[in-house]
Amino acid sequence: MENTRIPVPPIGLTAKYPEVGTGPCATDIYHDPEIYRKEIEAIFKRSWYMIGRVEQIPNPGDFFTYELPTFKQSVLICRDKDGEVNGFHNVCTHRGNVVEHRPDGTCKGVFMCRFHGWSFDLKGNLARVRDEEGFFDLDKPKLGLKPIPTEIWEGFIFVSPEDQPHKTLTEYLGEQGLDTAGYPWGQCTQSYQYEVEVGCNWKLIVDSFAEVYHISTLHPNSAAPTMMASGNPYGRLLDVELKGPHRTNSHYSVWADVTNPVQRLAYLHAAAAQNVVGQDKINLPKGINPTRSDVWSVDLVIFFPTLSFTVSAGQYTAHQVWPIGPNRCLYQQRVFVRPAENAAQRVGQENSMVEYRDVSLEDLSTLERIQRSLDTGQIKEFHYHDHELSLRHQHKVVTDIIAAYDREMAEG
Repeated sequence: MENTRIPVPPIGLTAKYPEVGTGPCATDIYHDPEIYRKEIEAIFKRSWYMIGRVEQIPNPGDFFTYELPTFKQSVLICRDKDGEVNGFHNVCTHRGNVVEHRPDGTCKGVFMCRFHGWSFDLKGNLARVRDEEGFFDLDKPKLGLKPIPTEIWEGFIFVSPEDQPHKTLTEYLGEQGLDTAGYPWGQCTQSYQYEVEVGCNWKLIVDSFAEVYHISTLHPNSAAPTMMASGNPYGRLLDVELKGPHRTNSHYSVWADVTNPVQRLAYLHAAAAQNVVGQDKINLPKGINPTRSDVWSVDLVIFFPTLSFTVSAGQYTAHQVWPIGPNRCLYQQRVFVRPAENAAQRVGQENSMVEYRDVSLEDLSTLERIQRSLDTGQIKEFHYHDHELSLRHQHKVVTDIIAAYDREMAEG
């Protein structure tokens, strides 16, 4: 790889998808409260959300709770004695208190509400009512924990906020799910999580990670040295694939121009965000590094609307954005790595996590200023570069869904 000049990735990504157009895109979807209201109804209530992995609850009785900020709902996920993974709204059917306060743990058989002592088993059944004879004809079989639709894909646990989801999880993930199934998701069992609330519209965070036009100016000392190396002075993408509402960006990166000896050693020993040496030609599914490029580093695999994975040969990061207002959202980042087998790998992993943290902070640094400009109406249109195709695609997906929702409401 060293001393090899690589041709600059070309302009022309947008031409592959003429339906997305090339003109300017209106910015009202980034700040208009009425559009945001429609997004909640037409997009977010009809989506599935990844909230954890099966490794978090390996044994019967294991559980974790999770807050869905957009919907102000608490979810309880547990594994029952038959080994099944069950999901419930974390709400006692007696008086509405939260049943389980702990973030995770092991239940010895029942979850007990700390308000009045009603207890529920691992399948959600109402198991015990304290001083039951004082009630009036309780129909206990109907008073169990309310299930939340729960499905599993590749070890990831997804829930739907709808009682009757518009689509199954398989239908929702579509071609993107099929093309990325088979990646060794379950081998990356060690994880680290960060969370921050940002004063911007949810789409601005998704956009920030989904384009590379900013690499040279926003990341001059972090991502730029490898993504702009060896003949790619603009840090252009290798490819973009659009799949229904979802999309994948394939990223170029080489470390031939990296001169820092510690950094070079770290890249050599970690299957990390910018490591190309450690690819070791594992059997990646066709949706990961779809061009099979030798200068591939990571893919950004985006599941519309707000879940994405930055995927390398042996490490991945999950990004989840939760809208909590037209110009406010919660961003969660969880890094998954394989357990290190030696000290060199551990150093490489730590270097990768620190670098990725710095890149993420740089990505987030512009967003609140952008939002203030949009809120005041100073910018009416965005003009997208060819390698900002993912942003243009997202704009079309959102506006198409809102238009369909308007027709649906008009037809009653």
